Amino acid sequence: MKTDIGAQRRRLLLAGAGLALTGLPASAEGDEVWAGVKKSGLLRVAFYKDFAPFSNEGKGSDVDIAAALAARMGLKMSPMFFDADENMGDDLRNMVWKGHYMGYGPADMMMHAPVDREYMARQDKVEFLAPYHRERYAIAYDRRRVDNLETMAPFEKLPCGVVVDTLPDSLMLSADGGRYRSQLKHYKTLAEAMAALRSGEVAGVMALQGELEGAVAGDANFPVGPAPIALLNTRQWPVGIAIRKGEQQLGRAIMEAMNALVADGEIERIMARHNVKWRAP
Repeated sequence: MKTDIGAQRRRLLLAGAGLALTGLPASAEGDEVWAGVKKSGLLRVAFYKDFAPFSNEGKGSDVDIAAALAARMGLKMSPMFFDADENMGDDLRNMVWKGHYMGYGPADMMMHAPVDREYMARQDKVEFLAPYHRERYAIAYDRRRVDNLETMAPFEKLPCGVVVDTLPDSLMLSADGGRYRSQLKHYKTLAEAMAALRSGEVAGVMALQGELEGAVAGDANFPVGPAPIALLNTRQWPVGIAIRKGEQQLGRAIMEAMNALVADGEIERIMARHNVKWRAP
């Protein structure tokens, strides 16, 4: 993998939470794409690798959601797993609108894309639509060592783990005048940080809430809650689907199918199976 998974998480954190979707522009080429998808019976879907519990080792909530979405559209889901590149723009180029120089992609759609007004406005080749979950940063902590997380005070004396080069890393170094800096422990991956939490090496881990929920898998000794840092509490964003701009009919079919899955509770049930609490976008 070209960059550590922390870099990917950093890229996915975008300020704001634009939920209103503009109409998809009409395009004869887009109509042809949808016709080709229907003819093949396959919906090619791009997923990040090493992104548990959403998509990892061929399974995860995003994989199940995409399969359910394809079924609603009368199609079979064909997965394409890829390594995160240097930035989100590279991922969108490789998997949505152009294809990778190594010869794979693009897919018909990409899962877990940020649905954000400002970012969307800067993209001239990609459409973001069908938000299905809302993410934020949170803390998993050892209940036996931390009574509550009304404030970050426990981590002035207890070690807290973060994945290197993520937003939690930066904030914990500088928050409240740097008073948590001496207790901060760095790890290359979330899996390493969570192993440290379970072993008692750290008393808490700060990362994306969905990843933490999947990692603790409902273990009551390690509750997951919002990080009591003002900047993180205000940073919440929907995740949805990215497609190539102009694919009008494909986009409408995806939105209709996703709306149905959300309305009947299927998205919430899928995420619960992967130990993630669904948060409406």
